[in-house]
Amino acid sequence: MADLLLAGMLNLKGTLKLSGDLVKANSLEVLVTGQRGAGPTHGNAPAPVPIPPPPAAPSDPGVGVWIFQSFNSTVTAGGKKVVAQGMCAQGNPGTATWPGMVQPSIGNPGITINNIPINVKNDMGIILPTGAPVTFTEHGQ
Repeated sequence: MADLLLAGMLNLKGTLKLSGDLVKANSLEVLVTGQRGAGPTHGNAPAPVPIPPPPAAPSDPGVGVWIFQSFNSTVTAGGKKVVAQGMCAQGNPGTATWPGMVQPSIGNPGITINNIPINVKNDMGIILPTGAPVTFTEHGQ
């Protein structure tokens, strides 16, 4: 099966199941949700969340970040929800304690789900306890 390439200005609505080897929006792989703290990460934060503060060691020192919730619940790619902003979490596999937010897409201005741009590879998020930025370097498809 070939890649599904979405291009130009497009607003997806309703329940859609997209299929293809990879689903791309304007040549960039779309991000899909995974399980919090399970499987491959979507990216890595620059540093652990320092809670409790030094000199104590962080309670969850992991830097892996997983996108586990999308504000979109209707469009899927390979059975996983396509990310159109949402929630992420930073930490060790199995716990991913620290919550974060997926920022609006900067890499894909034209392909939307209910007028919210679909997030693509290399879009960013923010880890809430620290305000640290994270770049989503893996799409999860």
